Amino acid sequence: MLRYRVSELVPVGPFLSVGEGCAQLIRRHIDLANAGRVLDFGCGCGRTIRWLLDGSAEFHGVDVDVEGIDWCRKNLPRGHFLATAPTPPLPYPDEYFDVVYCFSVFTHLDEAMQDLWLAEMKRILKPGALLFLTVHGEVAARSLESHDRQTLADRGFVHKRTQKLKGLVPDWYQTTWHSREYIVNKLSGGFEDIRYHAIPDSVQDVVVARKLRAATVREPVS
Repeated sequence: MLRYRVSELVPVGPFLSVGEGCAQLIRRHIDLANAGRVLDFGCGCGRTIRWLLDGSAEFHGVDVDVEGIDWCRKNLPRGHFLATAPTPPLPYPDEYFDVVYCFSVFTHLDEAMQDLWLAEMKRILKPGALLFLTVHGEVAARSLESHDRQTLADRGFVHKRTQKLKGLVPDWYQTTWHSREYIVNKLSGGFEDIRYHAIPDSVQDVVVARKLRAATVREPVS
């Protein structure tokens, strides 16, 4: 059930394989060797972080899934794990992390929760630090019905309840799609050097952004 809540997968093999692939994707885009403190935001039961703990960085993981965090504490002793509330703030001081990565988190949040957590990511990242997140891209959008694809084209954002997760997770954590323009503009309020990477043959694309080094924060374009 812990694996299912993270990935909707029960078998161990595919679960581990996906986690290893996620870790490789992070390493491809971020130099973790020079990161002092890293946060896995939405770590679940350690699908990705387990593959990264062999490095020199100090790794932290947070999740609202108390049972998943308990499993991580018992089985991944090199990491630092905390169960947290569904809404900010996280129990860390300002400008604490060099890297925050979020796999399959913003692919589920509704717009209000997304905005709350993006603001919190800006708070806990150091100036010049990196945010790595995934979004449902163009490949995933092909599964949407025509009226939802039109909404995505018009607004850049679609959030839908899924029967598969009914009763397992709250309404604000269902399935979400972003357009490239939407997420880049959303991040532009507090980040620079925003890079969107479409991943071939994957339903999730990668976005990497650097927190502004200057004190002035730009407003997203309306």
